Amino acid sequence: MVLALCAFFCLSVEIVTARYFGRVSRTEKRRQAEYYAALTLRSGKADGKISVLVAGNSLLLRGVDFPELERSLRNDMEVKRSVFENTSFLDWYYGLSRFFRAGSRPDVVVLVLSPWQLVSDATDGDYTVQMMVDKRDLLRFGNETGADRNRMSVLALDKASFFFGTRAEIRTWMLNTVLPDLPSLTQFFRFDVSVTDDHNEAEIARRRLDRLRALCDQYGVKFVLAVPPAREDAGMAAIVDAAATQGVPALVPIRVLPESDYADLIHLNAQGAAKFTPALAQSLRQVLLTPTAQTPARSSAPALPGGAVGKGANAGSPRKSAAVAGRPLAAASF
Repeated sequence: MVLALCAFFCLSVEIVTARYFGRVSRTEKRRQAEYYAALTLRSGKADGKISVLVAGNSLLLRGVDFPELERSLRNDMEVKRSVFENTSFLDWYYGLSRFFRAGSRPDVVVLVLSPWQLVSDATDGDYTVQMMVDKRDLLRFGNETGADRNRMSVLALDKASFFFGTRAEIRTWMLNTVLPDLPSLTQFFRFDVSVTDDHNEAEIARRRLDRLRALCDQYGVKFVLAVPPAREDAGMAAIVDAAATQGVPALVPIRVLPESDYADLIHLNAQGAAKFTPALAQSLRQVLLTPTAQTPARSSAPALPGGAVGKGANAGSPRKSAAVAGRPLAAASF
């Protein structure tokens, strides 16, 4: 009887959570709506528009005025967004794989990550497994994240149970409901997200960009990296160089913005987003709508502020085309 009651309780919690959490949590509702909208993207639209999936984390959510981005690009592109906060390279490598397997076929994927997030081994843990990792990739994801047998059991439960996989998000929602002013405190928390320009991190970035490009190539999708602005230019040169060697267009619309454009230590405020959004739109037009032009080899292609770079040796291939440098909208130096 006790076992039966426990099983009934667990089943009830699972059903209630799966059915209602997306309704009471605005964040979860937005994530799920964006996920299913992304699955509707298809290439080769009859109206000639380019279908674009813009994916990323809170840097995209808070740093880009997405309705304005959609309005500025609507004549040429159908743009959808998918944001999962606290995500980095591994989350999105497996996340994009799941998107593609579920039927999403945009012409272009634009992944918005900072240099630190591209080279970091961090993931969003249990929630990533539940929402972004396909069950066929679970063992590979566990091995890549260094999971032992106990952790692999937890990953399996994350995937099998919506409640178990989203329990951290449920706790966060409850905490924010009880303490609505908590974000005013957490914005002052400090942690190091800087990347140096050393050889090791550049090599990590090259390997990871190659994996992302190869994944998108497998499904006939063009991959583009977009780097949001930061308080300082640390690590930008390494990422730009890595993108050039792998034939990946790297959009750097604005490298650095002043402190007044930030809501906290890393996220833009409305003023910063108003600067970055049109710059990103301009860079997307240049890399996606400008006919491919012959570019010099990497050794003679310097990193251009406020622009995009690609691999000149592959300039003849649409999937590995070099982007035209964008015009920076904010003159800032560090």
